Amino acid sequence: MVGRGITPLWRHRQREQFARAVDAHPDPVATEAEEFADELAVVALLRKAAVTAGPDDEARARMRARILGAAEPPPTKLDQPVRERRTGARGRLAVALAAALCLLFSLAGMSLLLSRDALPGDALYGVKRTAESASLGLTFGEESKGNKRLEFAAARLAEIETLVDRYRDSGGGPLGGYLTALTDFDADAAAGSRVLAALGSNSDQRALEDLRDWATAQATRLTDLRPSLPARAAERAGTSLDLLTRIADRASALHARADCASVTSGQVDQVGPVPAREECAAPPVDPGSSPSAAPTPTAPTTTVAPTTAGSAPGATSTPGGGVPSAPTPSAPPAPTTTTPAGPLPPLPTLTLPSLPLPGLGG
Repeated sequence: MVGRGITPLWRHRQREQFARAVDAHPDPVATEAEEFADELAVVALLRKAAVTAGPDDEARARMRARILGAAEPPPTKLDQPVRERRTGARGRLAVALAAALCLLFSLAGMSLLLSRDALPGDALYGVKRTAESASLGLTFGEESKGNKRLEFAAARLAEIETLVDRYRDSGGGPLGGYLTALTDFDADAAAGSRVLAALGSNSDQRALEDLRDWATAQATRLTDLRPSLPARAAERAGTSLDLLTRIADRASALHARADCASVTSGQVDQVGPVPAREECAAPPVDPGSSPSAAPTPTAPTTTVAPTTAGSAPGATSTPGGGVPSAPTPSAPPAPTTTTPAGPLPPLPTLTLPSLPLPGLGG
């Protein structure tokens, strides 16, 4: 008895026999061919149908043509210019130069950023001073340039203060740094003083006031720093203090002569224009301009002797005599004239003598 779900052995043998008959094994058994004659005929028909049932070559060509004709034509691609890539030594050189420029700009920016706090004697101090010179070159206007110079001079004192704080416990620090800062301070202070003093003596008196106040404030700072400096630097600071004193005095002297006809003598020294030495005189008045307050001319007056009781109407008498005098004629009206520019001298007072009248007793 065959188990459920198991194909019988005779069924396997039957299938193998049919497969050999279909595959036309070289040595097929005659009994198998006879046994599966009908099935083999069906297989032969199927094989023939597989070869002849499909379209021939001409039909396939027609079908392909119809399909391709119905399909949309592919979009035309625009011809784009072909960019020739640089190759060779020139291309590599251009890339190397671009990279070198980028590196140079990056290093310059980093150097400027790091040199902001550099002190005299540091490696980046020269970069800091170069950046200040470039900043001065990009400043326009005489007053702005003068103030920029004073700003640089004040920065030198700030550097000296930083050096004093840094080397307070080590004996004062490098002497060369102090001397360099003081020398640069004198150069910037003198240059700024020349510009602002010339500007203030010509037009803007406020520039002289600002210059004087700046010099006074910087002198106070340097005086407070001087005891903390090394011996030679403290001695050198005395020269800077003298320069600040000269700047303050020069600004005060020019400001005092602001209303004079001649403010400067036409000479210029280290700190600016030299004040004039002659006595201060008021500037001449322009003939075309009217004075702000012209004096009123004095009208002519006439002295009249006092009258006595009992005298004739209109008669006058002298103070010491009894002889009556004639009536005093009135002065003619002053002619109308155009007031000239400038003050006018006062008119003289006219005194008319008394005339005796006949027939009047004393």
